[in-house]
Amino acid sequence: MKISIMKSVKVTLRLFATSMLVAASGCGSDNKSAPDAAVQADAAAPGGDPAGSATLKLASSATLGSYLTDGSGRALYLYSKDVPAASGAAASTAVSNCSGGCLTAWPVFHADTVAPGAGLNAADFGELTRADGTKQTTFHGWPLYYFASDMKAGDTKGEAVGNVWFVLRDPFYAMLVMSSPAQGGPALYLSTPDGMTLYYYAPDTVGAGSTPPVSSCTGGCLQAWPAFLASSAVLPSKVAAALTRFDRGGGVLQSAWKGHPLYLFTADKAPGDIKGDRVGNVWFVVDPMTLQ
Repeated sequence: MKISIMKSVKVTLRLFATSMLVAASGCGSDNKSAPDAAVQADAAAPGGDPAGSATLKLASSATLGSYLTDGSGRALYLYSKDVPAASGAAASTAVSNCSGGCLTAWPVFHADTVAPGAGLNAADFGELTRADGTKQTTFHGWPLYYFASDMKAGDTKGEAVGNVWFVLRDPFYAMLVMSSPAQGGPALYLSTPDGMTLYYYAPDTVGAGSTPPVSSCTGGCLQAWPAFLASSAVLPSKVAAALTRFDRGGGVLQSAWKGHPLYLFTADKAPGDIKGDRVGNVWFVVDPMTLQ
């Protein structure tokens, strides 16, 4: 009888953990729940706060290329609703916006000392103090997380979940997807890898097929709205196929997304700023899910 009761209690606890993980995996507005949550709820989740030093290394995927993992090969992720750290005149620390139930599905990664593996640079890693006082490791300014449904080394089930979770690539991304609804912006928009918002200009001629775009922002316009050129082809899975580049003239190249030339706004001073959205009703952030 005692064995039967204990077995019933274990089953009840397992079912409760499973329901909690499924509820948390979407992290609020994220529109996709964690895959294999029932299996993961019965296993020890990775993450937490490993003591001492931790080796970080690179793994390779045929679809994702080279990406960041912990020493045991568990994939690490960034969250598009976070704000990366900034350096220079506008220096600021990273901000994590994953808390509460979100952390059940996306445990933070932290190591007191990072030991970068082959191909990684120690200078690309940092640390933030979260709102609850705990620490979290960053890579290129972005806070690092696990995905609880990744069961083993090589799993990348968290890639593009809710269109806001992505593995950490190396070489790092040339462009990212961000989300700052708290600032009144759209749910998703494109940014530089350091979190500076990208815009499109309504008067531009949109490129189509073999016909390249034509930028209508010239002269003084470019002083306020510098043309953006992606530094590489390393892009999130949601935007890779839509990015192109064109010649503005004289061999000066500019990136375009779905044929729309891309720009920065000089009044944006910190990662996550979206001060250029709707300026003059002709400048807009680039929402990768709705822009045609």
